[in-house]
Amino acid sequence: MTRSKSGPPGNSSGGISGAIAGDLEPCGTCGRSVAPRALFCHACGAAQPPRPLDPFTRLGLERRFDIDLEQLSKQHAGFTRAMDPERFAARGPRQQANAKAQINALRDAYEVLRDPIRRAHALLALMGCTPAVGDEDGNGDEEIADLSTRLSRADDALELDRIGLDLSQRVEACIKYLTPAFRKAQTAAGPDSPPASDGAARILARLERLEALAAEVRDRRAALTPPRP
Repeated sequence: MTRSKSGPPGNSSGGISGAIAGDLEPCGTCGRSVAPRALFCHACGAAQPPRPLDPFTRLGLERRFDIDLEQLSKQHAGFTRAMDPERFAARGPRQQANAKAQINALRDAYEVLRDPIRRAHALLALMGCTPAVGDEDGNGDEEIADLSTRLSRADDALELDRIGLDLSQRVEACIKYLTPAFRKAQTAAGPDSPPASDGAARILARLERLEALAAEVRDRRAALTPPRP
């Protein structure tokens, strides 16, 4: 995380710039060059409107699947504090609107990265790959087909709980296997890169199917739970 002493006027404690290398753009207030991910201008302190950025870049994290979730939370919290609209109140409504827009963009990026499925989709998109299309009935995957059949026949809470536990274990395994799959895909270069991503795409498709079954288990389990008086 990049820190800077050039925060908005009136803030002597410094702010979080979030600036990274890249194509510079002019500040809308003073015209000085500003990095694409800069939250505010180092020259005049003006809040910048959020630019189109991938979620990893926006939050200053390496593009990898196994990100540090604690660091993710710290980055998000730090950047959000830096863009508190009250810090820009003296600069007028436009500056406050930019600050609010930055907070919204930071929140959206955080929500993507904290969810394993959305994070995997973001990585595949950055690699120029498309996710594998999974079969809703689990054809070709005996474990998912078996779980789907068990779920269709389950008629009591105990069996639903067993299926839910099995699904939870397989979901955790998929998330674990995605890390080396993405590492392999990202270390491949040149014309071999698209095939190298197939493993991660297949695991992601399986993970999504497992999550869909788990959601069905939760819904059915909730329907069997009597409402509280």
